[in-house]
Amino acid sequence: MSIRLLLQSGALVACVLLSRYECRGQCNTSYNLALFKTAYCSSTESAAYPASNAFDGSMSSRWSSAFSDPQYIYVDLGATYTLCQVVLYWENAYATAFHIDLSNDASTWTTVATVSGNTSATNTITISGTARYVRMYGTARATGYGYSLYEMQVYGTAASPSCGTNLALGQPATVSSLESAAYPGSDAVDGSMTSRWSSAFSDPQYIYVDLGAVKDVCQVNLFWENAYATAFHIDLSNDAVNWTTVSTISGNTSTTNNIPINANARYVRMYGTSRATGYGYSLYEMQVMGNVIPLPLTFLSFTGSAVPDGALLQWSTAQEVNTSRFDIERSTDGRTFTAIGTVAAQGFATGVTDYTYTDSSGLKGVRYYRLRQWDKNGYSTYSSVVSVSTSPSSSVRLFPNPVADYVNIATPDPIRQVTVYDVAGAPVRTFGSGTQFYCGGLHAGVYLARVVTGKSVSTLKMVKQ
Repeated sequence: MSIRLLLQSGALVACVLLSRYECRGQCNTSYNLALFKTAYCSSTESAAYPASNAFDGSMSSRWSSAFSDPQYIYVDLGATYTLCQVVLYWENAYATAFHIDLSNDASTWTTVATVSGNTSATNTITISGTARYVRMYGTARATGYGYSLYEMQVYGTAASPSCGTNLALGQPATVSSLESAAYPGSDAVDGSMTSRWSSAFSDPQYIYVDLGAVKDVCQVNLFWENAYATAFHIDLSNDAVNWTTVSTISGNTSTTNNIPINANARYVRMYGTSRATGYGYSLYEMQVMGNVIPLPLTFLSFTGSAVPDGALLQWSTAQEVNTSRFDIERSTDGRTFTAIGTVAAQGFATGVTDYTYTDSSGLKGVRYYRLRQWDKNGYSTYSSVVSVSTSPSSSVRLFPNPVADYVNIATPDPIRQVTVYDVAGAPVRTFGSGTQFYCGGLHAGVYLARVVTGKSVSTLKMVKQ
């Protein structure tokens, strides 16, 4: 087991299980906040030793700087954390003097630890501070070479919750009425400022969103079309039956309202009592901002490729803590998504975890997919969106099929690569250019052959005898 894994498998994992706010007062070394995060440095010895090598979890790759003083490397944790420890694993070209700095903007830095006279290739440094960026700033080298780090690890816990996550995005919306079917309630929670909900031309009217679970709500943002509300109130509920008004607005003349809230609720409602025009209430977007601690998970990749009668989705994650599941969502327009399946998550994982899901709906044409990651406390976040053309390719053929030993691929364009996947989505064979490939040794069963040419990517079903 590597040093990284030893450090991350300690008993403090129990702290993460106890609470989302994780063992205040203790240094949480259950997962490395810096793993696979974006890194920056003052210089590199060469392109073979980039800053990212110091945050890839490997003790065989390294960052190496130019052969001069001073030099630095820092990592963007992606969110603000309360930090307690930095661990440095040096190659023989270590720093004899350096300091650890923290920042929230990568511009203004505060030094929280200074080390001089260092003779060790491993430094475990206790720090205290809240920051998004963490920097090692070297001022003196042990050798004539540069600063050379195998790994830089950062430990801590999520900082106090920030009012910066839109809890309403993509959630179910309920409305009192519609101007027409072209303006549904879902358009007010789709993240787009070009689509909108529009009500009937009368008072009162309402729209409310189901957050999926009771959440910490800190603000409601309303982005109106010209047909805004001059008077309305914001109501909260945990059952969508009994409502409590937490904010009342009258005499409004703005098309943008930012309304502070400090409460817990599952349902959030805008209840309009007076319109600015003779039209209905028309909302581009209703955002419900929440006090959410960033989920401890990193999406390393998310890809989709066409397969017979559907699409194969593959994704990889790092730093899973308290993760529950992934909901797979599909769309025909890249805007309105519907959940089509669920994949259980690993839950707790310090390294890389790979997942696959096959959409066997038989739908043709371009489809859009995204992942919604849920943790065990009911919080969620989205991946990026990928598109897959599920139309069958008539220009690429695979024969014979079923195949015994050799398979031939007919295509009008030169083949660059062929990758054969098993039904779980794991690659089992990779071939370069050519038109005939040896499949002997594969177990009998169904496989997917992904054929990459200079002009297209096709995924074909292959049966091995």
